[in-house]
Amino acid sequence: MTHSNQASRALSAHPQDLAATKVAPTLPVAPPYQVLRSRRKTMVIHVRHERVEVRAPHFVSDREIERFVENHREWIQRQLDRKAQQDAQRLDLREAGSIFYKGRSLRVRLQRATRESIEVTDTEFVLFCRNTSGTGPERALQRCLLAQAQALLPARSRALAQYLGVGDKLREVVFRKTKTKWGHCTASGRIQFNWLIMLAPDAIVDYMICHEVCHLHQMNHSARFWSLVESVCPDYRTYVKWLRKHEHRLWL
Repeated sequence: MTHSNQASRALSAHPQDLAATKVAPTLPVAPPYQVLRSRRKTMVIHVRHERVEVRAPHFVSDREIERFVENHREWIQRQLDRKAQQDAQRLDLREAGSIFYKGRSLRVRLQRATRESIEVTDTEFVLFCRNTSGTGPERALQRCLLAQAQALLPARSRALAQYLGVGDKLREVVFRKTKTKWGHCTASGRIQFNWLIMLAPDAIVDYMICHEVCHLHQMNHSARFWSLVESVCPDYRTYVKWLRKHEHRLWL
């Protein structure tokens, strides 16, 4: 991993000289990073939470990568600071914690109950769970949101697929909590949703359904794909911006 090329200057060995010595301010040290090489033709830096990735072509030398990171050191630090601020806004399922639900920041209240469920008031997100300590609340939330997703998303996905004339291509709708994706569609017709999307406003959920079902028609993000999305969801750009701004508050 790279470090600043600035060498620290030696201080005088005499204590009386130390007070008069002015030490130049140390520049921020370039953060550790992981290099991922591929057939790509350019270098790019991705900052994800505390991890920095440099994607580079096979023909680029290690020294060139070091210089590239060094030249973007301040930008990387700004991204890391922004990610740290976002992490501080992530949902907190402890008693009196905070959760961002359907576009509102609500205070968490945990209530012990034999039947798990969610109740929302003007100011509170009440989570009824069997165990209010440890991982109990998180598991209860997962089961509640998964039940909501299973009751809503498959039927709506199939209805939209039929409307777009690709009903025969949709094989199944499944759910999985992932770290970076809200949805995924395979060439075999399998659509996967992250059940955490149920924390988002209903319009965002509908957009995600639209996005993945449209992939059954266009397995890419071409102009034709976005044109199809817009024909079903005219305000999709607003929803994309909302996700970019707020999605970090939905991760568990």
